[in-house]
Amino acid sequence: MNTSERVQLLLIYGKCNRNAREATRMYAQQYPDRYHPNRTYVQKLEKSLIETGSFNRTNAVQQQPRVNQHVNEVIENQVLAYVHLNPRSSVRHVGHEVGIPKTLVHKI
Repeated sequence: MNTSERVQLLLIYGKCNRNAREATRMYAQQYPDRYHPNRTYVQKLEKSLIETGSFNRTNAVQQQPRVNQHVNEVIENQVLAYVHLNPRSSVRHVGHEVGIPKTLVHKI
């Protein structure tokens, strides 16, 4: 959806008293030849606009400071110790607990 279509969708959402289901139904009736988003899209669009003040998509990963992509001895020891104590943990969980991306956990 382009910016104009997003604005029209949110205006309809406002007319529907922030009822996303009703807004998507009305949007589909008014614009039958356009893409018809689901209610979750409308809710996320509103949230994004409130939080960022923009329709532009932002990736949460881009907003976080970049982690050094090299595995050093300290990080390696932290990961190995965590896995030793929690052998059934997923790669994603280990990365979250140690504070590194799961791709680095895979490298170790």
